[in-house]
Amino acid sequence: MDLTDGEREFLEGMRAITIDAGGHEIFVGLTAEESPIYLALSRRDQKGELTGTELDRFRELHARHETARGAIVDGKAPLH
Repeated sequence: MDLTDGEREFLEGMRAITIDAGGHEIFVGLTAEESPIYLALSRRDQKGELTGTELDRFRELHARHETARGAIVDGKAPLH
């Protein structure tokens, strides 16, 4: 993914990203195809630019990501 060094360091510390079986950097709980979409939507959400179907898509991806990340943080799932 197209992350800055600072973003990558933060996301690694938050247990938010990992490498999938195919060698792709992904957000936990999301696929290699969904992760760059989520990143772009996240950046736009931080600027308050999302509306309608984009906002709905962001919320759906965010919920899946946070559920998976929470399981990792709680020790109920491995980071991989």
